[in-house]
Amino acid sequence: MLNESIRAVSFDAAGTLIHLAEPVGCSYSRVADRHGILCSPDDLNRAFRAVWERTPAPFSPESRIDDPNEKSWWNRIVRKVFDEADAQIPAGSAFDTFFEDLYDHFESPGTWIADPAARKVLARVSQRYRIIILSNFDGRLRRILRDLELLDFFEHTVLSCEIGASKPDQRIFNEAAKVLDLPPNSILHVGDDPQCDWEGAELAGFSLFRIGAGENSLGELLRELSLA
Repeated sequence: MLNESIRAVSFDAAGTLIHLAEPVGCSYSRVADRHGILCSPDDLNRAFRAVWERTPAPFSPESRIDDPNEKSWWNRIVRKVFDEADAQIPAGSAFDTFFEDLYDHFESPGTWIADPAARKVLARVSQRYRIIILSNFDGRLRRILRDLELLDFFEHTVLSCEIGASKPDQRIFNEAAKVLDLPPNSILHVGDDPQCDWEGAELAGFSLFRIGAGENSLGELLRELSLA
């Protein structure tokens, strides 16, 4: 059980509270097909994983490219994914049209689903603690959470694209502590990513609740906070 010093809880979003309704490659393939780009979902899934693993997060010290925003970063990711999958993509404005369609797809209703425990957990936790979102997601997250009827639970949404720093960078955790006006050790961070969430939270002095395979489920947070 966590100690009584916890006064607020910060939640990661993707992989913790929300999940894609289908594999990335399926969505990429379906949207690409509308633009005459043929590539199998399996090839795009493999390509996405490879590109994701070797591409530093936007605004991170490891990134050698100074993207003006996360949309620009995603534009680079998509180009690299289709190159990796040996898919022919249109040039110029035709690619821009395809990319806009793909980008908008991942904000549209039905693309994301809430974790089965999300509403119950947020309802219970928000009765006793202040809660915020602390995410490397971009500005589309607010609409996604609103469509899933989760946004109103949160006092603040602290997003990497608005801070100019991505987890595990301490700047985004510091910003979360600042908006809450609380010391880091009184904030519990809940997340699924070993580097971005676990390492980042611990280095920032936050308490930590790990979500994921071999770790806790989201629903077990209630027992950890003595709310079950």
